[in-house]
Amino acid sequence: MPARLKTYRAVANLLGALDALGWRVGYRYGDRQLLEGVILPSLAADVGAGHVLLVGCAWYTRDYPEFFTRARVSTLDVDPAKSPFGSRRHVVADMTAMERHFAPASLDAVVCNGVLGWGLDSPGDIDTAFASTVACLRPGGQLLLGWNDIPPYNAVPPDAVTALEALHPDTIPGLDQHSLIALERNQHCYQAFRKPEARS
Repeated sequence: MPARLKTYRAVANLLGALDALGWRVGYRYGDRQLLEGVILPSLAADVGAGHVLLVGCAWYTRDYPEFFTRARVSTLDVDPAKSPFGSRRHVVADMTAMERHFAPASLDAVVCNGVLGWGLDSPGDIDTAFASTVACLRPGGQLLLGWNDIPPYNAVPPDAVTALEALHPDTIPGLDQHSLIALERNQHCYQAFRKPEARS
């Protein structure tokens, strides 16, 4: 077993034990508090028993699948060592390969927070990743995007991503706006999009 995977597995086990005791360890920054306290619970209510994909895993996202008590939750991360922080339906893959792992129009929501500009960097890869997202979302499905609007992380902002033109701006779950700067110091921005309903 690779050393980093072994370490992350031990960290996940320790954090899981602390969670069980009611001592949740996580980031206390305002953007995370908003995500965990308002946005994810509201998104969970929206999707009900649907299928949710959480893109990007880390120690502080380990319990995010638990927000979706009725939904099927998959996680995706390119780093195999992050698997211990994923859901039971975890996929080791790059976001550009999403269509190899999820059927067309099979996802009710995709949460992509802290990925754009943080590993998903080149314009071609970014467009491929979000074209795959659009393809895998069902009509009416939602995309929640979190990104930092400061250099170098905003080299390809969402309004420059051609694939996102296939989605409509939507209100962030639990809030009444399409876009919000949730943390001033790093300009962490949440934006919501929705795939148009199929025309009858």
